[in-house]
Amino acid sequence: MRKIVLLMMLCLPFALQAQRFNGGLLAGGLVSQVDGDNDAGYHKFGYLAGGFVSLKVSPRSSFQLEMEYIQKGARQNADTLTNTGTTYLTRLHYLEIPLLYQFTFANRFQAEAGPAADVLLGSYVTVNGIESAVTVPFRTVSLCGIAGFSGFITDHLKAGLRVNYSLMSIREGWVYGARKILFETGQYNNVLSLSLSWYFKPRDFR
Repeated sequence: MRKIVLLMMLCLPFALQAQRFNGGLLAGGLVSQVDGDNDAGYHKFGYLAGGFVSLKVSPRSSFQLEMEYIQKGARQNADTLTNTGTTYLTRLHYLEIPLLYQFTFANRFQAEAGPAADVLLGSYVTVNGIESAVTVPFRTVSLCGIAGFSGFITDHLKAGLRVNYSLMSIREGWVYGARKILFETGQYNNVLSLSLSWYFKPRDFR
């Protein structure tokens, strides 16, 4: 019995630590554009899906590490009324790894912000429906910043809105229409997303 009690006492700190962790799945849709491509407008639709692990460090603060597949890019459509203009489409497929700080307020709402690494899985560019060669390659790894707001619908389900913007250019050199952000001129992903997150364990709002 003493050995059992001792073992329980030794395991208790690890059990309490584990209670601070939670995990789950997320999925959603998004609209995106590429700033610096000489066009404007969130005309490109895409989706995201992945998983996450969160660590609660205080009653209101937590950190969340995510890993997800996300589609970014840009789209420009020709004028359907006059049948003029150029149609082009840029599809960028990323493995995105965000690390976010989340602050809980009013019990069920969260504000979040943090950086994310984008690993390029593939790219596809078409002009007037014909695949075009990429003369200026996209970066294999880039960095973006995320800020968002979310609210729990149930103890397991959360809905969230995020802004996702590149912190460094997504291509390796100068491109036509490039925009200067801070100290660098280039193209930048600009994304608005809406997603649902499902937590495996009920969320503790205390």
